[in-house]
Amino acid sequence: MYKLILCLVLLVSNIAFADTSPRSALELPLAKKAVFLDLVSNDQSVIAVGERGIILKSDDNGLTWVQVKSPVDVTLTGITFSSKNKGWIVGHESTILKTTDGGNSWEISRYQPEDERFYMSVNFMTADRGYVLGTDGELWVTEDGGKSWGLTVLSVEEWYQNHLFAIEKVSNTSLVVGERGGIFTKGVEQKDWLTISSPYEGSFFGVNKVGEDFLVFGMSGNLYLLNSRTLEWVKINTNTDQFLLESASIGANGGALVVGRGGIILVVNDKGKLTKTVQNKSRADYTAVTIKDKTVYLSSMTGGITQMSLSDLIEK
Repeated sequence: MYKLILCLVLLVSNIAFADTSPRSALELPLAKKAVFLDLVSNDQSVIAVGERGIILKSDDNGLTWVQVKSPVDVTLTGITFSSKNKGWIVGHESTILKTTDGGNSWEISRYQPEDERFYMSVNFMTADRGYVLGTDGELWVTEDGGKSWGLTVLSVEEWYQNHLFAIEKVSNTSLVVGERGGIFTKGVEQKDWLTISSPYEGSFFGVNKVGEDFLVFGMSGNLYLLNSRTLEWVKINTNTDQFLLESASIGANGGALVVGRGGIILVVNDKGKLTKTVQNKSRADYTAVTIKDKTVYLSSMTGGITQMSLSDLIEK
């Protein structure tokens, strides 16, 4: 629930600007100090999205950041690229933005505030197949590169649609994680999503590929490895009760960094073993992480984007 609560906090801070028609984000001199909810590395760029529709882009390894014009001023929660030039951003008010020039400009693909929904994340598995995850169990799927979207509603119980936070694919199996232990899986030959039992009573905020398995994380330091073939769970002892919120892959088939509240960073290798734990001195909650080349980019609730050396971080 933490990520949803964070979105609600940012929504309240922006409520005075609420409208049924989109307004462009203000170009602000302090945009670099905004709170960002997602980061992505694409080609030679790093792009951050966050509160008040702010989009930042760096083409020089984080030395300088430029605010990119955004057609909406709502909180933006997720960003991904399906190719070098084509990318997607999602956010509040059922917002989907798209770019065809590598993130230099963005246009509205969907904006429907009357739906009263938040989109929490976006992920493309191929150039054509993509997913947008939202509140109330909404899973939007495109098979034609975003030209059209179909809706599937996932729920553990008939009376409650779990908010969905993240999706990942390993080999032929896709996994969606969500609120209140909502875990859904679908094989490449399966027509429908299946519910599998959660190993704990709480929300999962993210999932990352580690080797040929899923690394799943959530509240109170809960971190698990889920076998993509047998769907068996293995608990990873993190020795922390901090909420784990976001992750980034270390190499194509390597391990992952998992970050969260209290400035926690967990380093997990390609075998699913926790090898190192780091915590920032300020204890500021990390909200997003991405890796480009040998640099780790992090955003936090104090605002702005910081950098760390990947080699310094993962060395024992």
